[in-house]
Amino acid sequence: MSKVGEQIRELIEKEAPAYGLFLVSDKFAPGGILLQYFLDSEEDMNMKAMTGFARHINRLTEEMDLGERKFMLEISSPGATKALSDLRQLKKHIGKTLIFLHNEVEKEGEFKSLVGETIEIEKKIFRTPNSRKFTTELENVEWGDIKDLKIKLKY
Repeated sequence: MSKVGEQIRELIEKEAPAYGLFLVSDKFAPGGILLQYFLDSEEDMNMKAMTGFARHINRLTEEMDLGERKFMLEISSPGATKALSDLRQLKKHIGKTLIFLHNEVEKEGEFKSLVGETIEIEKKIFRTPNSRKFTTELENVEWGDIKDLKIKLKY
């Protein structure tokens, strides 16, 4: 990570809570020309807050001594297709279908609740492969045991 990238990351982590946001991840292009920071919120994403925050960070970085090297700064949400990487992102998705890897097995189910770091999922168990009839089963999964958790999008 570049020195400039680290300085901006620290600034974002410090300033984001005032806007109801938190840093999820960052990405730097080779050579440090493009610095990307992805933020989310515990509630539904407020694009007005995100825009205001991006402007605020741009103003602050202009005042900082970051050297002469030019770079592009991009601040955005991670997007709907990205895997969730922070437990704080999850709560706003109650009632949605999650797809994730658990013990190297892909699982899918409706997200029912979150207690601490335990996620309750309701899975459908179909009677036969082509059947429309099913029963449901609740399963508790620990956040730390999950890999590549995504929200199933409805198209």
